Amino acid sequence: MNTELVEGDNQSNPDKRIGAFFRSRHAVVITVVVLGLLLRVWSAWQLPVDFDEPVYVQGAYDYAELISSGDWDGVIDYPENREHPPLVRLLYSIPILLSGNQLEWSQALLFSRIISVLFGTLAVLALALVDPLAGALVAVQTLIVKYTSQAYLEALPLFASLLAVSSLVLSNKQRDRWYWISAAALGLTAAGKFSYFPILVVLLYLFIWEKRYPWRDLILYLAVAGLTFFLLDPALWRDPVDRLVDSILFHPAYAGGEHVLSVGYAWYQPFLWVARSWAYEWHPGVFFYFGLDGLIFILALGGVRYEWRQRRWVVVWIASSMLLLLFWPTKWPQYTLVVLPAFCLSASAAIPRLVRWLREQEDYYGWFEKMLPRPTRVMWIALSLFVAVLVIGWLANTIIVGINNAGWTNIHAENSLLTSDTVHDITRGPDGSMIVATNRGVVRWVPDAEDGTLGDWELLDISASDLMDNRVLSVAVDREGGTWYGTRSGLAVYDGLSWNTFRSNDLGVNGEEVYDITIGSDGRVWIGTDGGAAVYNGGMWIAYTPEASGLLDGQVFSVEVQPNPGGGDIIWFGSHLGVSRLDTSTGEWHEITPKNSGLGRGGIADILHDSSGHVWFATLGGGLSVWDGSSLSHFRVSNSELPYNSVQKITETDPGIFWIATSIPSSPGGLVSKFDGTTWKTYYPNRSGYTGSETVTIMTDAQGRIWFGTLSAGIDIFEPKD
Repeated sequence: MNTELVEGDNQSNPDKRIGAFFRSRHAVVITVVVLGLLLRVWSAWQLPVDFDEPVYVQGAYDYAELISSGDWDGVIDYPENREHPPLVRLLYSIPILLSGNQLEWSQALLFSRIISVLFGTLAVLALALVDPLAGALVAVQTLIVKYTSQAYLEALPLFASLLAVSSLVLSNKQRDRWYWISAAALGLTAAGKFSYFPILVVLLYLFIWEKRYPWRDLILYLAVAGLTFFLLDPALWRDPVDRLVDSILFHPAYAGGEHVLSVGYAWYQPFLWVARSWAYEWHPGVFFYFGLDGLIFILALGGVRYEWRQRRWVVVWIASSMLLLLFWPTKWPQYTLVVLPAFCLSASAAIPRLVRWLREQEDYYGWFEKMLPRPTRVMWIALSLFVAVLVIGWLANTIIVGINNAGWTNIHAENSLLTSDTVHDITRGPDGSMIVATNRGVVRWVPDAEDGTLGDWELLDISASDLMDNRVLSVAVDREGGTWYGTRSGLAVYDGLSWNTFRSNDLGVNGEEVYDITIGSDGRVWIGTDGGAAVYNGGMWIAYTPEASGLLDGQVFSVEVQPNPGGGDIIWFGSHLGVSRLDTSTGEWHEITPKNSGLGRGGIADILHDSSGHVWFATLGGGLSVWDGSSLSHFRVSNSELPYNSVQKITETDPGIFWIATSIPSSPGGLVSKFDGTTWKTYYPNRSGYTGSETVTIMTDAQGRIWFGTLSAGIDIFEPKD
């Protein structure tokens, strides 16, 4: 009778029905799913382009072209990335097809990420149906959020694997609807990515030891999964056995290949991936909630004992997947998505018990009641208003940072084939390639011919070239297309067919560290070294030293060539003591020093001859100085918006538009600024996508993007909005 009255009252009172709903399990699940969706949408919008994304988006373009032309044989026989099933890339091709193959690359990337977000959110739902708290942990775990928000292959198989497990857990009798859903989801998992196959161990354990379904049902289950896999993997339709074997065998071969071995992750690396909030460390501007991955891992360890008693399949999941990750040589962070949901399940078992224990301690000891006064209503209102102001301010700041992050990408050794995060110089090749000089050789990036996105990477080091040292300090391309490499131990040039090398005896100077290389208007090659300067006329080197020329100092950090209207070139040499100027048409030398001109002290890190004929000097302690042909003017912290007086690099990207890299004198790091002759705009790491590492080289690529080579964070790439 009372129950009927309550139900009738709820039906007549909308407020009570709404309140009951929000106290229900359904409301919790919906809240968890919305949280997962919002975090993934934000990440898809903010995350920089990652290493494999261009490969998969290019596959989507290729499939879209094949499908739109009716070339179904081409779809079945598509040769690229045969190690992975094509299903995810086919899904990524749908927006391109719907646009009539008119999507630009950045748009295709965004739509591909949206598809990942969809399946990543469904993965949260699949686990929340079994355990809402575990679903909430999956919703916020930063590695899961990252790789289910980018155009990777992870989101769909993660969702399918969780659906397969959750459905089998929910199955209460043989061959019910959950049984069939689980079987189809297992096939979908295999059609998404092979690396998620450890989930089969969990399903077999559930099937045989917990559900105790008959063997014939297991055979039927696997048959449905196999059929689903075959139907969703067009690459198998032509020759299923041989192609499946080839795809599977690729992975152990790749695991023992040069790329995996060169990265050199330790055997225990999977433990490191799951125990720290790596995605927050990589992208602090995206994962604004600091990351809870480490806490989830610790709670999961505490929850294992409870799961062994109540949900033993979770322990089987953790143990089997971690063993595989530990023994498998390839240790990429995205591989851990196969086990992270199990850690979230185990953590969800520990959290209620931890809360219960804390309540018991409070009930027994009354710690908080004794330490904290009982707040009045006015205090609660004031505290709520204060928290609301903080939250609104934080949200506003997060949105502003997100907007400012747009257009920035960071390439480093963890997310690309860049061999070192210490970059000394960058230049652009005649074919549009970007040649990057690092502490571990030279990396040449060749952009995709169609859209200019990250394409092929090539490595040159002492084992694969005639470079005499892996520490490459400078690089330049001459008028014939030859590439010159200045190293710590001499100079090397490659003309496309053969190498030629020069040591100190060849150069005529006492040093071998080549700091700068510049090509003159007549094609001659000028270099600055730790023992003076030299010029190569194609047959021999002519050396310039302080003892035998008008050079101020033997430490020549920078060389700039300025064409002389009267004939010949004006060569500017930047050294520790100031600037030396050589007129090649007359042989006359002049000098500009702190003593005779007010030039900033600390040495000249860079010299720029701009489009208006002015010459800029970047000093390591006295800001920027500009020579107009007769006198110097200065930009310093005291009279301009230059952030620091230690200037490492200045580049003119467009006529009258300058980018200046400054370094922090007292600690590692620096800032980059844009200057149009009147207005300064400085990019700070906490207000933009710039990493804040010390930039020492700046170069634009063929697409107009600006590359900032740093001493500790690889390369920051900025795509201007205007």
